[in-house]
Amino acid sequence: MNSKAIDRIREYRESHGTAYTLKRLGQKGKQILLGTYDRRWKREKATAAELQRQRENPPEAGLISVVVPIYNTDPGMLRALLESIAAQSYENFEAVLYDGASTRAETLAVLEGAAKADARLRVIRGEKNKGISGNTNEAVKEAKGEYAVLCDHDDLLAPDALWRAAECIANKHPDVIYSDEDRITENGWCHMDPHYKPDYCPDTLISDNYLCHMAVIRRDLLEETGLRSGFDGSQDHDLFLRLAEKTSRIEHLPYTLYSWREVFSSKSHRDMWTCLENGCRAATEHEGRMGRKVEAVPVNKEIRLWYEIPADASVEAIVHGRTDEECRECLGELQFRTDWPNLTGSLVTGGEEERIGMINEAASTSKSDYLLILDAGVTEMNRYFIREMLMYARRDDVAGVTGVLTDPKGRITHGGFAVGMEHTAQCINEGMYYRAGGWHDMMNKVHNVSAVSLCCLMVKRVNWVPLDEGFRGGLAAADLGMRQRLAKKWFVFTPHAKAELTPNRLLLSGTARNENDVSHFEQKWGKNVHDPCYSERFSKKKANYHY
Repeated sequence: MNSKAIDRIREYRESHGTAYTLKRLGQKGKQILLGTYDRRWKREKATAAELQRQRENPPEAGLISVVVPIYNTDPGMLRALLESIAAQSYENFEAVLYDGASTRAETLAVLEGAAKADARLRVIRGEKNKGISGNTNEAVKEAKGEYAVLCDHDDLLAPDALWRAAECIANKHPDVIYSDEDRITENGWCHMDPHYKPDYCPDTLISDNYLCHMAVIRRDLLEETGLRSGFDGSQDHDLFLRLAEKTSRIEHLPYTLYSWREVFSSKSHRDMWTCLENGCRAATEHEGRMGRKVEAVPVNKEIRLWYEIPADASVEAIVHGRTDEECRECLGELQFRTDWPNLTGSLVTGGEEERIGMINEAASTSKSDYLLILDAGVTEMNRYFIREMLMYARRDDVAGVTGVLTDPKGRITHGGFAVGMEHTAQCINEGMYYRAGGWHDMMNKVHNVSAVSLCCLMVKRVNWVPLDEGFRGGLAAADLGMRQRLAKKWFVFTPHAKAELTPNRLLLSGTARNENDVSHFEQKWGKNVHDPCYSERFSKKKANYHY
């Protein structure tokens, strides 16, 4: 193991803890040495028969342009990419290969040979290297298709990538399409680290460029928006944020259609800090254009957002529990620990049979700007518990915000709900150490979830929607999430608002669900619920991102 790899492991341990670092090393070792994911990839990839069926049934999507910026690319990697493009089952495409004045003879030889072998591969020779953003922009200018596919010079496309995109274009006519992806080792021998993605989620995108590859964009929109060279390393993140300002017609393809080659000489490996700083700048500018003043700074390799909010915002904590005593104790601790200047409280006591109705009544009579629904079992709130949630609850498109709740040992007891699971809805990453991060470090980033528990829910009072009193437990919150989704509102999870929660409160996760609640939920929403914030490709047994 070289010194760079050791340094990366050391940095990972500092931000994620020893136990989770060892777990990730074991997972990665199994993927590379035993091929645990590689075997799954081989089972799931399109068969020869499926590819032939696709060739015989091309969607009516017109010409698609694959744009590739090139500069002194390793000839073996470039050849592999071009072969993956030529092998596409959707054959109405062109590949625009913009070479930024390469000086490497082997690279030029591969380009020349590919262009001679396949007329669909067009080589454009630039007079100088304009970098990845500039070279991509030049390739887009030369493209002739209605849609352009962004592709790096050393990666691979699955043979059905363009067919899947064409099918989506023909059926939905979106402005932006993105797919799931994985990585391949630098030598190309092994697929690893799949990235199964949610549908478009705005807060998730601000914190992390999860759209990434494969990206298919309407060409006139891409040419109008363009990539900005000042954001190299995070140029795609900046692009997607600016595209999201112009369109909501963004579609997700739940297929692994792109393989990102793990090259340790790439900018993301060589200069991760600059990439992260550019990502923070992209997020700051995006939110500014959206009318939200924010400071974004890199913290533990994550984009940390700090929004400007009015200090006089009034918050009413509706604390619900079994007795007045435990509710008063919770409210007192909240006032002491958070020190929010304009905080009032009301107490809701009683059994679960009547508690949903009592919460509704308290919310309907409140005069405060914001409501904080809080279980009396919540304790040990961090200082910015209220402020962190207020930063997102201010928005009119946000239906609710939650923080991370843990047990006294730091294991997650609430991190938002995933719906459509076994037992209807489940707490995400329940039982995982909260600093571990989990799947693509999601639990250390602000992101969207489909619902949050009534153990901790902040909402702008004017955005409050009464809970369905036909429920008795935690599925009332999942039902609220479904209704707010129809209203095109979002729920936000922030890991920066942290507290502890006594286990087995109103959350009622897993098999402890009330059977009448489950029946009521399924009658309203059906049994096969799609969660846009949680990939359908994960197991439904637990909401822990296992596949």
